[in-house]
Amino acid sequence: MNHATRFTAAALVGLVMTGCQGASGTEAMGGVASTKSGTLTTQSAQIPVVGRDYTTLYTVEPHGKSGARVGVATIRDDGSAVIENVPLAGPGEFLTQSQVGIQRGQSRTWFAPQTGSQPRQAIQFAAHGQSIVWLETKSTDLFYQDWKAYAARVGQRQPTLLADSFALTKTDAIPYPPGVTTLSTDGVNAWWVMVYPTKKAPRGWGARIMVRDVGAHGPLKIAVDRAMLPTAIPQGLIYVREKMVDPGMTSNQYQIRLLKGGVDALISPGSLIKDESVLSICASKTVLAWAVHSPSTTRQNPGISTGGRLHVMTLATKVQRIVTLDDAAWGLSLGCGTTFVAWGNGSGNGDPGQYVLSVASGKIWKLGSSRGISVVHVASDILAWTLPPKSAQEAAPWKVVKWHGV
Repeated sequence: MNHATRFTAAALVGLVMTGCQGASGTEAMGGVASTKSGTLTTQSAQIPVVGRDYTTLYTVEPHGKSGARVGVATIRDDGSAVIENVPLAGPGEFLTQSQVGIQRGQSRTWFAPQTGSQPRQAIQFAAHGQSIVWLETKSTDLFYQDWKAYAARVGQRQPTLLADSFALTKTDAIPYPPGVTTLSTDGVNAWWVMVYPTKKAPRGWGARIMVRDVGAHGPLKIAVDRAMLPTAIPQGLIYVREKMVDPGMTSNQYQIRLLKGGVDALISPGSLIKDESVLSICASKTVLAWAVHSPSTTRQNPGISTGGRLHVMTLATKVQRIVTLDDAAWGLSLGCGTTFVAWGNGSGNGDPGQYVLSVASGKIWKLGSSRGISVVHVASDILAWTLPPKSAQEAAPWKVVKWHGV
């Protein structure tokens, strides 16, 4: 979500600064990116065939204990799912304390739920290897979102608290961070976006990427200032700069960058028209993808298509494919595998289809359609997506598969 909201808070102090703080460094890593001829669309999407294009591993049913709802929060490359159990709210309750766990086949194990004066709901997740990280909030506000960052390893009962937004800002009136992807991990460190007040930014707040080791042994640090959409890969941390978070950027440009060992390199520059923005990103060791949302048609943008665009890059060559979406891409759910990219439109309006793109061939499959919760998760060659709920009162089940399509 994006909200042009101002807030006041105590200055952040006592944090160790690492990495690149400005927008310096313009040499593209591995040369200038190129685009394969032609633009892809979902109109040519085919239906995948079970046994040929994928093997079904299991289904995650949305039912927990005592009427609680269970959903897939993210997926792991061993085929297990990180799940969230959300108890039903009682009279006068707006949210209940969620619990994070792992499902393998039909077996579920749970981390200890957090306790406090108010219940919290987990809102963002990432996993790598044996490590799982997530953010929890007690906010039910449409404009503000406080957070606590947690990490846990498989087999660890009690999660580790990495950071608390109130301890940093002395307020819970913290605007939503920009973009869909706000949390990532490489199994050693966790990165997430937090916002902070600044008079320099046009919206009255800026965004920076925080980092801490998942065991909370070292200090909390600022990895990159004036940046958003952190995405960890073996080669380093990919992130995005644009005017929304970096006043030094021009309004019609964005940069996809890579931070590795203190060296900051440009992977791909890009152009934007008025009101466009990069809001979703994913990456694996081989593939990088990002979505540019399309603006509404206005007097300043006459005749603009309602479709956003998806850029898919092979990291080794920097060659891009571009997919024109039948959706504005405001909240695109996006996942990168080793050889493919998958997406759905989240809870947004527009095309509720769920798709897979083969990076090598450009072939597109349509997994299904799930209006209101068109979500996918990807890890290596494991793919999970929401199925339509059995009734309007029920949550959505999930299908978890091993993907073979080429």
